[in-house]
Parts: sequence; structure tokens; C-alpha cells
Amino acid sequence: MYFGLEGHYYEVQVIDRGRNPNKHSQDLNCTLPAILEFPNLMRKKSVGLTISVFLISIYLFVGLAIVCDNYLVPAMERLCFSLRMTYDVAGATFLAAATSAPELFVNFIGTFVTHGDIGIGTIVGSSVFNVLVIAAICGILTPPSQLDWWPVTRDCIWYIIAIAILTATLWDSLVLWYESMVLLIMYIFYLIALILDRRIQGSIRKMHVESELMDEDPMEREEEPLKSFRDHVCGKPEPGAHCWAWIWWAFKYPFILIFALTIPSVRGIYFLSMIMSVIWISIISYMLSWFLTIVGYNLGIPDSIMGLTILAAGTSVPEVASSYIVSKKGYGSMAICNAIGSNTIDILICLGVPWFLKNLISMDHVYIDSTAIMFTTGMLFCTVFVIYSTFLCTRFVMGKPLGWICLIAYILFLAVACTLEVVLNDNVYCDMREQKYASLLNKLFDSDPKLLK
Repeated sequence: MYFGLEGHYYEVQVIDRGRNPNKHSQDLNCTLPAILEFPNLMRKKSVGLTISVFLISIYLFVGLAIVCDNYLVPAMERLCFSLRMTYDVAGATFLAAATSAPELFVNFIGTFVTHGDIGIGTIVGSSVFNVLVIAAICGILTPPSQLDWWPVTRDCIWYIIAIAILTATLWDSLVLWYESMVLLIMYIFYLIALILDRRIQGSIRKMHVESELMDEDPMEREEEPLKSFRDHVCGKPEPGAHCWAWIWWAFKYPFILIFALTIPSVRGIYFLSMIMSVIWISIISYMLSWFLTIVGYNLGIPDSIMGLTILAAGTSVPEVASSYIVSKKGYGSMAICNAIGSNTIDILICLGVPWFLKNLISMDHVYIDSTAIMFTTGMLFCTVFVIYSTFLCTRFVMGKPLGWICLIAYILFLAVACTLEVVLNDNVYCDMREQKYASLLNKLFDSDPKLLK
């Protein structure tokens, strides 16, 4: 890549997601840090900045929990009632799509604005985080609940199919237009299977004499959405409440007020309320990813480790918040189907749509580094094996035993994954503080992003 700067021309090698490094020369042989994919703000390293951004990130977590608890989940309850849809199917479709909107939003920004592609490490990290950590949180922090075996089995099978297609797509490091189209077509088949879910599971259950353990029909809880929705604009703590209750209410009141002014009440146009909730979730999640990237960059954490840990947690916050809330309300199957279904959507839609559009616009293939494809695939398959085996051992009871097993499994995954990334990853990351290319990179990315072609 050549670009002009102050009368001189530089030849730079950019080893970036989605580009073939063999196309460039090697004057600047380093991998660009992930912080360059975000706006040019707060890039200077300082202790004060790191602490401030970390505290803001915590506050954003609170805002995300509020919009999920007070708007998204009640809107989903109304939607289930209106469409006469079981809660597990709603969790695998609408709720999973809503909580995956941040990933799709960030991926579109990376593909068409910063001209980057999706890091496989982030996909693996968020997928494993979704399944194991959500099961751990719901199992440990919510009352035990009996799950139906069918929706969990159904979504695990589709998730395995999605992983297999992703593996075949990335095997040669090239994503062609028909390969990305296959991802989209498989999602259509996935939706058709969910639409016909009652008929399919009815046929399967006839083979076994069993009592259904499904979540109850949504018509039986007709008034639940209206009762569970809380209007927080005037919802101050009760008189005589502890001072900490008033402090907590004042702490979160800015978010409560902003959401009340911008999101319609679930009592009214619930579908518009759900759309506005998704928009707010996307905005907050993008800011979380940005701020957590700043924290990791200031702490000197490599991007590969960031993708598996901090960024994975940041992009998975909507799934965690919504799954915990619906699990606490008694919709255990909806929580697990949301976790697994969002992973399926991440692969088939959040990867498939940007890749397909990029294939069409550029009329060329997309290059993806697949050197770690065996490790990637192995981790995803192991996640499905661990979660489903644990459900079999606990007879599909989501309680503390399942929660602790999933938590331990996630800690082991982080230990193994981070160790392998450090040992096997030979990428040299560009240090923005080095004078030889600090100003060069800053001016390059800030002056005209279209130069990165």
C-alpha cells in the first residue's frame, strides 16, 4: 500500500483482518492494534484515562441492564403473547437476534468503515462466553429450574451445523460469494425449522411417552408483560427505604430518564419499543467495545488475548443481561436458547451478511487468516459438548451444579486459549509510541480512511 505524506511516499505492509499480507511489502512489518478501528480519541496511554474509561464502562453495563430489564424483555413477552409463540422459540429467534444486533452493528462498522474484518478470536471468545458464562450465571444466581430437553437439543444441533459450515468456509482462508450465501441460506432453513418447531417436536415426542416440560403457553401469562413492566420515571424508592436505595436510584436515573424519553412504553407500541431497545443496545455495546479496547491497550494486553477475554465479555453483555433476567422470571429454556441461538446468529448472520455484501461490492473474495482454524473449531465443538453433557448429567436441571461446572470449564478454556495464543502467535503489534511510525499511522488513519484499500 502506498500513500503520500509531506511530499514523500511510504510503502507499508498492513497485516490486518481480511487482507492478504503477501500483497504488500515489508517496510512496516507489524499488526495494527485494534484501537485503530475505533474513533481517534483517547489513544494516549495514561493511568487517569484508563481508570476513567473503566469506570465509564461499568456505568454503561448498568445502562445496558436497565434497557434489557425494563424494555427489551417485557417487549419480548408481549411479542410472544401476540404471536402465540413459545418462549424457547422466542429466545432462539427474536431475543437472540436482538442481543446479536451489537455484533452485527460493530461488524458492519469494521467491514465498511474501517475496512477491517471480524477477528476469529473475538467470535470464539464471545461464543464460548455466551454458552458457558450465561449457563454459569443463570445456574448459580437464579433459582433451580427444570428445562425441556427438546429446545436445548434442537439449538445445540443447529449450532453444530453452523460451526461445521464456518469451518468449511474458512478452510482455505478465502470466503467466496457462494460460501457466504450458504451461511445466509442455512439461517433461512434455521428459521423454517423454528417456525415448524411445534410439528417437529410433536412428531418426536410421540416416539416417547413423556410429559412435556416445555415453558407454558404464553396465553396462560397474558397479563404478565403488563405486570412486569415498571415505569421507572416516577418509580422512586418507597418512603423509609434505606439511603443506599436512594443512592442507587440517583445513580441510574440518567439512564432511566433518557430511555423513558426515547423508548415508547411497552404498554403501547411494544414492537417499536423493542426496535428502540435494540438501537440503544447497539450504541451502548459499541461504546463498551471501544472503551474496553482502550483499557486493554493501556494495560498492554495483546489484541489476540483481548478478543478472547475483555472484548468477548463486552460484546456478550446483552446476552448475559437478557438471559439472566428471563431466567430469573422463570423462563429457563428461553435463557439457554438465547445463549445458543445468538451464537448461531453470530455465525450465520453477523459473519454471513458482511462477507456476502463485501463479496458483491468488491467483486472479490474475502481473505481470512485460518491458521488457527483447528483450534477455533475445536473450542466451539468442545463448548457444545461440555454444556450438553452437563445438561444430560443434571437431567436438564439448571442449578448450581451446572453453573459451577460451566464456570470451571470457562476458566480452563481461558487458561488454555490464552496460553496457546501467547505461545503460537508470532504477530508483532505496532507500538504507537515508537517514533518511527507513530505519526505515520495516526496521519494515515485520520486523514483519509479510503487510503486503506
